[in-house]
Amino acid sequence: MIKLIATDMDGTLLKSDNTISPKTKHILIEAQKQGVRLVLASGRSYRKLMQYAQELEMPKYGGYLIEVNGTAVYDLANDKRTRYHELKKADAIKIFNALKPFEVEIMGLGDDSLYDYIPKSLIALKQEYRRKHQLPEDYPWTAGAFSIVFDNRKGYPNQYMIQSGEEYPQGLNKIAAIHEAAVLREKLPQLQATLGQDYWLGLTSPAYLEIMEKGVSKGNALTMLCEQLHIDTADVIAFGDGENDIEMLKTAGTAVVMENALEQVKAYADIVCPSNENDGIANTLMKYLAIQGK
Repeated sequence: MIKLIATDMDGTLLKSDNTISPKTKHILIEAQKQGVRLVLASGRSYRKLMQYAQELEMPKYGGYLIEVNGTAVYDLANDKRTRYHELKKADAIKIFNALKPFEVEIMGLGDDSLYDYIPKSLIALKQEYRRKHQLPEDYPWTAGAFSIVFDNRKGYPNQYMIQSGEEYPQGLNKIAAIHEAAVLREKLPQLQATLGQDYWLGLTSPAYLEIMEKGVSKGNALTMLCEQLHIDTADVIAFGDGENDIEMLKTAGTAVVMENALEQVKAYADIVCPSNENDGIANTLMKYLAIQGK
């Protein structure tokens, strides 16, 4: 019996235009009306999740946010946020210094702040992307999980271009290493060898590698939340597409991986459902819950 739905956001719940489809929205609201808990489990912080939580009426039905891959949990009904992990400045500097020789974009992320280092070798690539997509001259240079140029200002209103890890604040949620997928794939084994012993590394998309404290995961946060809510993890259905979803998928009684997921993530699936563009979540939940789509 499904008692809790845990879903990743980018590439899973959200379509490529960062919206939730009307059908999926309807199914998730109806599931909550039946008493099923809804949890948004994301690499994003609450600032980039709250609009979707409101759209899905989650505060009304006692939903939760698992933020930044498990660094914090937000109780929406009681408007209470609990932080469990933080990347200390000394570790952030160590990671920055290890990444810099690889000529990747290095993005340090806080709750509402972004600290970005862009190597000169990436500027031409970003310029070409802006030209090809006819973006205005004042469009930000920062990258996103699915493109080498992306406007992060809505979720991270405080943005700083840096040249050194010494410019980081006292604490960060995570650091991302970003480049074109083929380039990042080539560099990944050495990055893992350089940092993997001391930190968690995982691809949220082929071009976006996240680096965090060891022991931080959506799975650990989900286990803790289920204990708090007295819900057996066997009664959880989880949806994901990236390596940062693997521990959550392993924790859930039913693991659902999107058709568009990274291939290495599909190995953890009980079900591979249609893509995020084709209502994979809604179509799957309709088979488990007595809910009809619109």
